[in-house]
Amino acid sequence: MKKRLLSILCALTMVCSLAACGNSSEDTGKAEDKGADSETIRFAVAVPLTGDNAEQGMYVVNGCQMAIDEINAAGGVDGKKFEMVTYDDQASPNQSVTIAEKIVADPSIEFVIAHVNSGCLVAAQDTYISHGISVIGTVLSMDELSDYGWTNFLRMGLCNGDSAKILIDAVMEEETITKPAIFYANNANDLSACNLMVEYLEERYGFTDIPTETFNPETDKDYSAQIDKFKADGIDAVFLSCEYSPAALLAMQSHEKGFEPVFAGISNNNPKFIELGGEDVEGIYTVCGFDSTDEDPDIQEFIKKYEEEYGSLPNDCVSRPYDSIYAIADAYEKGATKDNLAEWMMENTDYEGTTMDFRFDGTCDDQLARTYILRVADGAFECITNKSLDELKAES
Repeated sequence: MKKRLLSILCALTMVCSLAACGNSSEDTGKAEDKGADSETIRFAVAVPLTGDNAEQGMYVVNGCQMAIDEINAAGGVDGKKFEMVTYDDQASPNQSVTIAEKIVADPSIEFVIAHVNSGCLVAAQDTYISHGISVIGTVLSMDELSDYGWTNFLRMGLCNGDSAKILIDAVMEEETITKPAIFYANNANDLSACNLMVEYLEERYGFTDIPTETFNPETDKDYSAQIDKFKADGIDAVFLSCEYSPAALLAMQSHEKGFEPVFAGISNNNPKFIELGGEDVEGIYTVCGFDSTDEDPDIQEFIKKYEEEYGSLPNDCVSRPYDSIYAIADAYEKGATKDNLAEWMMENTDYEGTTMDFRFDGTCDDQLARTYILRVADGAFECITNKSLDELKAES
């Protein structure tokens, strides 16, 4: 995909890092009220920066920072530079409420990129709504978020249910499956995805009595009991609703026990999944919001720049925030304001990004969101197919 550059960015020369107006943190103290005449467009990023989910949070921060540096180096939006202030929500709903209260108390903050965990958003939304601040979700995937009718919220990617359908369809086409099961983390988001997987496997493919096994993502590292149950049930495919670390551990422990089903997960597109699992994750399917193997020069340039800056390959937790900031800049250039950003984008945004595109058609969900199905082959992800939300709807 080719990025439709903002007209104000057409004079882009050398991209440089503008630390002075690029990033700050909540620890720097309360910001002054810069008001409508400010020379910056200041926004918050509320994600986990400590704890087990910190890596995902930093991906979001890094993606935002890359976009900020490029836009600011090219002159900003109508001369205004983006400035990011980061908040650590610790992946905790209670902490997210506290963070939201800090954010809305700062009148210079125009919108929020939030959160990684859907439960954190649900907890904090009353605070955001009561102060009229737009919330842009670049990682949030729980289906139920679409049902609240929030007018201050945009989801920039596919929900779990749609991603799971595309994943299941791809696996069923590639493999011979007779007895599937689900392995899920015991939290609201992954339980929701588990239920949607079961429903789709039953309704679309006629499976019945699909076994499910769960675990506590905070404490459980030994999955012997779950593996033994899968083996006893004759399971030949395990669909995963959990993060990449337990998914890799499950594959490793399964192979140690001689259990070798097809594995396919909705949250395992992190390069460290392969690093952690090694040969044990060969052949495992997962989903991603963009295809890093795409030879499009804009995509390859994005990947190269990220690797040079951060020393690792980006996934969609990086690319989606990156393109989201550009889409937000495009919205500001065309008339959106702090007071109406999310609603304006719902009705007006039709933006072609570097790695993904955005159009909402009056909803909170990106109608152009595309899911890429990846499979681990020879120690790397390969793309085997992809499908957009529009295409999925057309098949229904």
